[in-house]
Amino acid sequence: MSIKVEQVSTQDLQLGMYVSQLDRPWIETPFPMQGFHIRSQDDIEKLRAWCKHIYIDLRLGTGPVDFQPVGFARPASAAKKTVQVKGNLGKFTPVRYAVSSTLKKEVAASATNHREVTRAVVHLLNQVREGKPINFDLARKASRAVVASIVRNPDAMVWLARLKDKDSYSYNHSIRCAILAAVFGRHIGLPVDVLENLVTGVMVMDIGNARLPRKILNAEESTLEADEKKAVKDHVQHSLDILEQCDGMNDQIMAVVQYHHERHDGSGYPFGLQGTQIPLLARIAGIVDTYDAITSPRPWLEARNSTEAVSILYAERDQAFQSALVEQFIQSIGVYPTGTIVELSNDEVGVVIAQNPSRRLRPQVLVVMDAAKQTLSMPHVLDLMSVDKTDRGEPLMVASCLKPGTYNLDLARIQVNAA
Repeated sequence: MSIKVEQVSTQDLQLGMYVSQLDRPWIETPFPMQGFHIRSQDDIEKLRAWCKHIYIDLRLGTGPVDFQPVGFARPASAAKKTVQVKGNLGKFTPVRYAVSSTLKKEVAASATNHREVTRAVVHLLNQVREGKPINFDLARKASRAVVASIVRNPDAMVWLARLKDKDSYSYNHSIRCAILAAVFGRHIGLPVDVLENLVTGVMVMDIGNARLPRKILNAEESTLEADEKKAVKDHVQHSLDILEQCDGMNDQIMAVVQYHHERHDGSGYPFGLQGTQIPLLARIAGIVDTYDAITSPRPWLEARNSTEAVSILYAERDQAFQSALVEQFIQSIGVYPTGTIVELSNDEVGVVIAQNPSRRLRPQVLVVMDAAKQTLSMPHVLDLMSVDKTDRGEPLMVASCLKPGTYNLDLARIQVNAA
């Protein structure tokens, strides 16, 4: 049956309608899914506040509500692909997580967890380099710690991950991606067991790189010879070979490892899968992998700031990455992720310490420097959601996103006690 879509004024909304499209980009609104059922009068009031009209899917809006987030459908077999894809998620009810711990409290609690994750990743990589079987239980234990923290407060682990930007790219890339994947998965409502599989898979998805020469790993891709480029792509198979020897493995974890370099338009590898042929967890992994690579410094390339990275991902909607997932990822981390150094429109400088999901351009900022760029002895929290003007009545907002280290600001020295 074909999908029948109809435009409806927000003044005529009714419970049970399925919203398939808005009259503005999803990224500009607080709505958590691109496609959702109207379940309450509160949903109707929110839609009226943001939109003049919306588009409803009459097929999905009739009969009992069987909620399934966009992009979670089991993929059909590819016409030209013979590979059997495993690790897909069926229908499930998204979990609505609530923040149950303050940033200050969770940063303190998560510091130990972050060290545990770091030790686990470094140990696993060293085991591979030494040709030893890996202790996969370390990855599982570390992933549970990450998920537990991010379920309580998604900002704390992101803050801690930003403190490690100057360390080794190889293992910190795995850690940052695991944290970002957990934040993303939490945002779209993945159940805890699936979140743990996602984080575990992301944590070890590049473990096969430990079998490659450092010369290749540290080289710019454009400078590699054809056989060296093939060697880089072979890291996927290396990772699979290593992990297949481990107990406690499952299809969801292996899907992340096997398909995280596949792309929505079929331009990825190793199979050239397209769209929803790629398991959901692997699509998530591909987005966080790319985002962290863009925002991390490399020997041959400066790191881009978060707003540039978001713009790059947004430009790749329905090309390299599924549009709905790109928008959800941006919603999950914010345009200015936690730990981002920003300059405000009043020339003060601060660090983002928390997101406001309903207004992604107006985060909570810990102001650490005054307009003259002098360090404040008493930093203070500014919630741009509730303060939108200066004392002089001028608009107050984030004016620019600054590179890490600007004004010699070191996140490790910034206390979040004020938060």
